[in-house]
Amino acid sequence: MSNTYFEIANEGDIIRNEPLSLTFPKAQLDWDRNWIKTKVTVKGGVFGGQFVAEFMSTDFEIFKRQLKNLDNDFNATATFEPLEQQLVLKIKGDGLGHFEVDCEATPEPHLGQTLIFSINFDQTQIKEYVRQLDTITKAFPIDGDFKIHNE
Repeated sequence: MSNTYFEIANEGDIIRNEPLSLTFPKAQLDWDRNWIKTKVTVKGGVFGGQFVAEFMSTDFEIFKRQLKNLDNDFNATATFEPLEQQLVLKIKGDGLGHFEVDCEATPEPHLGQTLIFSINFDQTQIKEYVRQLDTITKAFPIDGDFKIHNE
């Protein structure tokens, strides 16, 4: 297993993104150079699986910034919602330091097969999640002329 990953796990349930490589590292367009082939592992209850998805470097950076905000505002939300919608994570706080992640994993969106489940965590885990995302954004920095850049 790689040290470059983002993982939320609780009581046997898991959401794990493990970036593997840039999909088109030598592409002419910066849009294409920012796609990352990522191994996704999900388990909700007795159902689970793995698949390879493609996310953009900007998806990880935006999600990292939103997660940082959760540490200061327990009512805040954070969303990982990539263009292809293969993995959508929506995190919401209860104002007291408890958070719920709603996960929708859709390996092949055109087939309409989706695993939907939730995982809970508390504010003590946020810094670790931000650290994991920071490792990803350093290994796969945003390349090109985008409005968002790595922190």
